Amino acid sequence: MWLLRLMADRGLALLDGGTVVILIEERGELRIGACRGEQQASLRIAPVEGTALGALYRAGEPLAVERPRGQEAAWLHELGMQARAALVEPLAMEGHGGGLVVAVRANAGFRRHDRESLRAFATSVAQRLAAERSVEIERLRHGVQARERERTRWAREIHDESIQGMGALRMKLASARDLDDPTALKDSVEAVLEGLGHEIDGLRHLITELRPAALDDLGLEAALQALARRAQAIDGLDVSIEMDLPVSAGVSDAAADDARRLDAELESTIYRIVQEALTNVSRHAQASKAVVSITERDDVVYASVTDDGRGLPAVERLGPRGDGLEGGFGMSGMRERAELVGGELEFGPAPGGGTVVRLAVPLAGRPTAAVEDAAASAL
Repeated sequence: MWLLRLMADRGLALLDGGTVVILIEERGELRIGACRGEQQASLRIAPVEGTALGALYRAGEPLAVERPRGQEAAWLHELGMQARAALVEPLAMEGHGGGLVVAVRANAGFRRHDRESLRAFATSVAQRLAAERSVEIERLRHGVQARERERTRWAREIHDESIQGMGALRMKLASARDLDDPTALKDSVEAVLEGLGHEIDGLRHLITELRPAALDDLGLEAALQALARRAQAIDGLDVSIEMDLPVSAGVSDAAADDARRLDAELESTIYRIVQEALTNVSRHAQASKAVVSITERDDVVYASVTDDGRGLPAVERLGPRGDGLEGGFGMSGMRERAELVGGELEFGPAPGGGTVVRLAVPLAGRPTAAVEDAAASAL
């Protein structure tokens, strides 16, 4: 985890050398989240029960040892490290598990102020990790709420449109049958067949909204192009798609499309946000055109939807999360989707009129320099 590596680097700088290891307890196991400095731990996971490291963690007490030997050095042997001196500080994260911060020097000892520095550092790490876990729990909670709202939306559409439509067709057939009139029955069958065709088209549209096959098979650009065609056919909205995703050096032309593919979760998030943004444009903006732009720059993916409509004056009256927009999944749900992939979503006026929705998502595992600097300064 890049954040833990940044923390370990910070601890190493505070101690002016040696090795710093951060261990996190998860589901009854101690896992090495980061190891920075002169030595590298050979152990990655240690059970809390039945190991010297586990006993050290369960004790929950600071430890300082000089020239450790025998049982005193058993946990160091488990880590695969040599030490003339070692310091241990517990990570206390109330309600979020715990862990250990270990500092090791192979050829020198630690001074009193080193112990105080490590204690203060461990407190900072515990607070930061507890905050990160709280944010993650909140994101998961919002994700569950978002999914429930979507399920409610689809259930309402199926009930109000498809089921009621097919129920009406069933009643039409039943009425014609009861009249015992072959001509009326034939006319009713024809009308029902036509109605079933419309219902099938509606269900196909709903299935496409739930999970477009093009997104899995052909990628984001193809799925967005299909979305643009549907917006034109159904709502009369002229949508243009502009994509500029870089291709890695050395990739052949034949493999270029695959090389432009983003992470599946990120593609799905971008698609859903664009889909909802276009739905809002069609319903509320009185726009004739919209432009969807997807670019990648400095390991950040940017997506935007810009329309030429009347704008969204109601935005000024909405809450900070966009709660209150009528219809669809709404601004709040769009923002929650962005947060679940570590992104940010903004709504604002477009140059020359209309509205623009902007999404920015750092690519997974590749935090930007600005993100790294902000994280380091917070420690």
